[in-house]
Amino acid sequence: MTQPFPHTPAQLREGLVHLGVTAGQVVMLHTSVKAVGPVLGGPNTIIQSLLDVLTPDGTLMMYVGWQDIPDWLDEMTPEGAAHYRAHHPPFDPATSRAVRENSVLAEFLRTWPGAHRSLNAENSMSAVGAKAAWITADHPLHFGYGPGSPLEKLTQIGGKVLLLGSPLDTVTLLHYAENRARMRHKNRVQYSYPVLREGQVVWIEVDDFDTGEPHGDYSFEQIVSEYLATGQGQRGMVGSATSYLLDAADLTTFAIAWLEARYG
Repeated sequence: MTQPFPHTPAQLREGLVHLGVTAGQVVMLHTSVKAVGPVLGGPNTIIQSLLDVLTPDGTLMMYVGWQDIPDWLDEMTPEGAAHYRAHHPPFDPATSRAVRENSVLAEFLRTWPGAHRSLNAENSMSAVGAKAAWITADHPLHFGYGPGSPLEKLTQIGGKVLLLGSPLDTVTLLHYAENRARMRHKNRVQYSYPVLREGQVVWIEVDDFDTGEPHGDYSFEQIVSEYLATGQGQRGMVGSATSYLLDAADLTTFAIAWLEARYG
């Protein structure tokens, strides 16, 4: 059934509260604006409605990454790589765009008044609210989904993962579970990108686990589906979107055990 009128901010807030979002929570958002449906005031109304429910005591965060990160230079000819190294602009947390496929709201949140952004370009997170500065600070450059990352902090502080119409395979937190799980095989990768240090462009080398390609033996959707099948998590409608609110620490514990039981 087609929504006859755009959703109002009050309707979004009501759906979020019914789902279990409360004042003071730290929430990591994944969303499909299309799934939520037309909203009065446009997509940024979704962010504002969330912030209203969380209140100034809460925190909203998203994975933003860097749309233009040149982490593929090893696939180029030496001449091509040299050209990019000589001319590619450095990562600037104030202006470097969020990855488009992460939803238009990632860029909206990155540029929101008072937003903080972590300094790991590939794994960059943006946050707004009471814990935003803390959760984005000191993001390790190497293995940026692991210890010390905003994802680990999300689990430490009783944070939640919120899916507003977003597919189950978009739960970035599961990269933290992969990092912590004792698995037989973890492909390591190294890539470089430019940053600005003391006014000079410097290319840095970064080590990480390979999270860029789908796994052949399992999917994030499979892990989240099995987690939901245990009765964990909360489900409801926000706007026109089937939505889920998941406990970050509990989901991580489940995912680590799931991965180690099969690949440990």
